[in-house]
Amino acid sequence: MDRTQMSPCQQACPSNTDIPRYIRLILEGDLYGAWKINRVANVFPSICGRVCTYACEVSCKRNCIRPRDGGQTVSTEPVSIRGLKRFITDNLPTDYVKMFLDETLPIKKNNKSVAVIGSGPAGLTVANDLILAGCDVVVFEALPEPGGMLRVGIPSYRLPTEIIEKEIDLLKKLGVTIGLNCALGKDVILEDLRKDFDAVFLAIGAHRPKLMKVKGEYLEGIIPGITFLRRLNLGKAVEVKGKTIAVIGGGFTAADAARSAARLGAKPVVLYRRGKEEMPMDELEQLAMTKEHIPLHYLVAPVEMISRDGKRVAKLKCVKMKLVEPDKRRSLKDRRRVPVPLEGSEFEIEADIVIPAVAQEPDLSVFPEDFKIKPSDYSTSMEGVFAGGDFLTGTTTHVIEVIGKAHEVSHEILRFLGQEPELPSQPQELEQTDRSPWYFEDPERLHRKKVYGGWMDTLKGSFQEVEDGMDRELATLEASRCLQCDFSIQTRTDERCFRCGRCVESCLQGALEIVRKEPLLGQRGTWFNDGHWQTDETSRVVHNPELCVQCGICTLVCPSESLSFIGPK
Repeated sequence: MDRTQMSPCQQACPSNTDIPRYIRLILEGDLYGAWKINRVANVFPSICGRVCTYACEVSCKRNCIRPRDGGQTVSTEPVSIRGLKRFITDNLPTDYVKMFLDETLPIKKNNKSVAVIGSGPAGLTVANDLILAGCDVVVFEALPEPGGMLRVGIPSYRLPTEIIEKEIDLLKKLGVTIGLNCALGKDVILEDLRKDFDAVFLAIGAHRPKLMKVKGEYLEGIIPGITFLRRLNLGKAVEVKGKTIAVIGGGFTAADAARSAARLGAKPVVLYRRGKEEMPMDELEQLAMTKEHIPLHYLVAPVEMISRDGKRVAKLKCVKMKLVEPDKRRSLKDRRRVPVPLEGSEFEIEADIVIPAVAQEPDLSVFPEDFKIKPSDYSTSMEGVFAGGDFLTGTTTHVIEVIGKAHEVSHEILRFLGQEPELPSQPQELEQTDRSPWYFEDPERLHRKKVYGGWMDTLKGSFQEVEDGMDRELATLEASRCLQCDFSIQTRTDERCFRCGRCVESCLQGALEIVRKEPLLGQRGTWFNDGHWQTDETSRVVHNPELCVQCGICTLVCPSESLSFIGPK
């Protein structure tokens, strides 16, 4: 099936997860089947059920549907897709791992071996793909715990450690070997690995904090955000209780550092050089910090770190900013308004500790200067060595985006090894069906409002998980809001259609109209005149899938059966 024929949510998902299909299985009560559909495309469904940035929900058709004049009010809030994913993983049968392993093992071996450097989402996704393809896979991790940025970059109140451990434990049961405390360039040498393995995948992440390039940033008491979170997540002492902490940045690392510091008894404040609308962290994260009484100061940037004793930071000199339109020469990816300092707006704030959380980058010191990466196929200047994840992008990216790209890396490695890869998530072929998958049983679904918010009361001082899961009743109600956009209306041959207009008149969303085959200049496209639909051969029925809600009324009223549903087999 062509990608453009998929539902909007599946098109938006970087890992191409078949969302409508697994939501149908939730409604049928088959949570194990729903989990399997998730895991085919996404190695970490329980993790993404908590920390995914849910581009699928942004693309949910409910965001853009509107009733016709005089129609009933419809709910335009997106389906809580991430919440439903978590519901699946929180309520699986107790023996789901055994069921999965019984169905999957033994795996036919291909006599190839691959070394994976890094056990973050990129490394473990590739390890999963390659082990299922028959390779022997050994993962080397520099940290004392596996998981990469999942393990050391996200606090446990957002992603509990036991959730990560469960996902990784399943990979081990599939046959993936993970070696810890194995740093590239120190404990393992790339050239030696290339001799011992048929291919090598580099997924060392972007764990080195970028400098702010301001005066005094080497003073004591300045702890990069990713360093602060790593110490915290690995159980090392982080003494911040009672101290004033200035967190610099507007992304999730800044939010995680500030909220973690508050839980440790500190008094954090967040400074961001752009405005609220430009913040990389989403609105829910900003709301969470407001609930936890963490001040957010927009359009503020530090220009100097100041000490009282010449050693330890005590104050920040900051400047207020204003946003101006970007230079037209900037790339399409960076067309945000540009912050520039306001002259004469300098001011100082007290800070016992400063946590810069502006960006991270990979550590390239272990590679020769002539080491290059070819992004088009993830290969490098060393034959048989591939690279991906945050190491390739040069900065930290969202987990689901890393997973989607990692599947592509797996394909390239398998091709290098002489094996034609299979897609991780094969879209189903379409076939004609008699009716809508949901409307006839429950016509009120179109109007049903969102029932899941996901928030628990904030427990300041505790690292207990702050987002609540759904119970079965709530999940069933939320799943029933899905419009099942992988089904669509098919218009058949014009010769069969009478152009009677009944389908157009019946459509709740105005997704059908009769138009001239060749619209005349200056005239509206809809072919309606003197209170009657034209029935001559100069007109045809046109279907707009962006407005259609798959209700199926048009198929019922059509006297010539010119309209039908098509949907996945």
